[in-house]
Amino acid sequence: MKLESIIANVLAVDEAQLNDESNAQNTPNWDSARHIELMLAIEAAFQVQFTMPEITGLQNLGDMRRVLESKGIAA
Repeated sequence: MKLESIIANVLAVDEAQLNDESNAQNTPNWDSARHIELMLAIEAAFQVQFTMPEITGLQNLGDMRRVLESKGIAA
């Protein structure tokens, strides 16, 4: 599953609206509660675990992609 698909599903937005700069300030429905939902959905989909510092440092889709890639996961 693609990272964009997971985010679009959790936030109920069109996947085509998302890019590496997508974040809570420019993406509908992305608030602090949904951010946690995103982290849980990504962890489940890619079978990884984020540390608390990683979670707080993930500010946009590009950050999420980079952390996944650093864990050896192509997202």
